[in-house]
Amino acid sequence: MPKYLYECEVCTERFSAYHLMSETLKTCEKCDAKDCLKKLPLFPINVKKDKKGQKVGEVVKQHIKDAKEELKIEKKDLTTKEYEK
Repeated sequence: MPKYLYECEVCTERFSAYHLMSETLKTCEKCDAKDCLKKLPLFPINVKKDKKGQKVGEVVKQHIKDAKEELKIEKKDLTTKEYEK
């Protein structure tokens, strides 16, 4: 079932609902007002490439890899340090 976004013209609350394309909501879920809903457009999510030509997922994977390397270095430094008691 597709997801739809609605806005109530009475209470100005927004909410999403799943229903068939042939159905339409008529009553606000928040304030129970009738015939006051306006269907708002939902835009599809597009995965855009950054300036380097990498996909977003690749950037995240690289960041995780770099963060793990930094943690290894920090852990090594902490295990070789001597602390006073």
